[in-house]
Amino acid sequence: MKIFKGLLDQAVLECLSSNLGIGEYFSHVGNLVTLEKAIMVIGILSPDFVEHDGHIFWCSNAHEYQLNPHPLNGLKQNGKGKLEVSQDRYDVERYRNNFSINQFFSTWEESGDEKVFMVGLSKENYRLCHIFAERLEYYWREELVRHFPERTFDFEITDDLLDEYGVCLTFFQS
Repeated sequence: MKIFKGLLDQAVLECLSSNLGIGEYFSHVGNLVTLEKAIMVIGILSPDFVEHDGHIFWCSNAHEYQLNPHPLNGLKQNGKGKLEVSQDRYDVERYRNNFSINQFFSTWEESGDEKVFMVGLSKENYRLCHIFAERLEYYWREELVRHFPERTFDFEITDDLLDEYGVCLTFFQS
């Protein structure tokens, strides 16, 4: 028998505060997640993308994307560690595609005695944010390749990126 593991290691279940369905994902999701919420997660894994003046951006709803009347601006750190405006495509995409994972979620599971580990999160939640960012990278990369097969993209997962706080995910064209 050959086993082909899924994208998410079962060890992640050890970080969860709920023990419903502990040991495998399907029972956990079946007991705690509604179908509507599961469908919304699929939408996050496959967002809309827009191309604007050679730049590629993710957006939650491409039909509501507004072309900004101002120039395409991004941010970059200067040599003194200060943020400054940049119109370089790398800086614009890196800034506009910046997604702060722990700022995105407004609800967190309570697990009693949690001490802050990094960026305002417990060790478990910090690890879960990184796992979520890594899985988003995987799915977003697949979507970008599907929509823009002739282009290559780099992803970055880091803490406190530019003007965002916490665990951040961003991408930009290579």
